[in-house]
Amino acid sequence: MNNRNHKRAISIFLAIFFIASFGILFGMSIPLHMAVGGAAMILSTAHVFINRKMLSSIGKAHKSGKLNEKTKWQYRVDLLLILTWTVCIITGILIGFPAFIYSLAGINDLFLFFVIHLFSAMLSLILVIVHIFQHVSHIKAYFMKKK
Repeated sequence: MNNRNHKRAISIFLAIFFIASFGILFGMSIPLHMAVGGAAMILSTAHVFINRKMLSSIGKAHKSGKLNEKTKWQYRVDLLLILTWTVCIITGILIGFPAFIYSLAGINDLFLFFVIHLFSAMLSLILVIVHIFQHVSHIKAYFMKKK
């Protein structure tokens, strides 16, 4: 399997696990939500790791002002996704393991973390939809080539 196929497989599994993590809103058990979220966390880390060279080169071009407007927006969405998923992952871990945050900071009330977790998850969902639409031409080309 070549590198492009690895990227595609990770992207597809990431989408599946990300969408599945929203099953918590429809009665999914908390342990299953944590397992699915953990898998999405691992896949999102792999996704960013695989695309790190591209993100780095786009970041350098962005700083030098050599990017077209479309690529600038893609880069901004990517950075916002990384930020919102990081917040979602951290708050999810803190909610999932409350003894950790209690021992660290003496905090008993997790409501604020829950709100931040939910807000970052919803913002992530919107950004993922935007991210997919930004790459729709690549997705179409991939499936057209398969026929």
